[in-house]
Amino acid sequence: MTTTGVRPHVLVIPSPGQGHVMPLMRFSYCLVDRGFKVTFVNIEFIHARLIDSLPENGIELDHIHLVSIPDGLTPKEREDPNNLHSAASSKLPAELEKLLRNVNESGKNGKIACLIADETAGWALDVARKMGMRHASFWPASAGIKAIIHHITELIEMDAIDNNGRSLYLLVDAIFI
Repeated sequence: MTTTGVRPHVLVIPSPGQGHVMPLMRFSYCLVDRGFKVTFVNIEFIHARLIDSLPENGIELDHIHLVSIPDGLTPKEREDPNNLHSAASSKLPAELEKLLRNVNESGKNGKIACLIADETAGWALDVARKMGMRHASFWPASAGIKAIIHHITELIEMDAIDNNGRSLYLLVDAIFI
């Protein structure tokens, strides 16, 4: 919390995929514990599932405000992950920009100090850059996976893997005694 008693407002947006929402929600709770107010943004479909998973008595998410933006997909279209990827590039940036403007202009929850997006939701970081906002990316997977992804080009150049990610070395099962 700041010396004025006002909590800085952060907008958090996960990538709309399995394994991305909960790590960012846990991170949001860490931010709240350190004095931040969080607006947590999901696409409508995931938002509805998240709300449905809350207990009947309607648990209060202290200082975390859950909101949604439309992805423009029908339930049938949503079954194909490629459609969601398409929506992320074509529809979600404009919806996120509209949400950011509404939150900042309403004065209700204070202006957003920073946008934190799942690293695989680069479109959200692009929106923050376009609007001149502070922003940061969050990697929800392990550091080992991030290191491997970061070094794929080097692994191909070293002939450790081919362009399809297959090992160029013969691995032999071993028994250690």
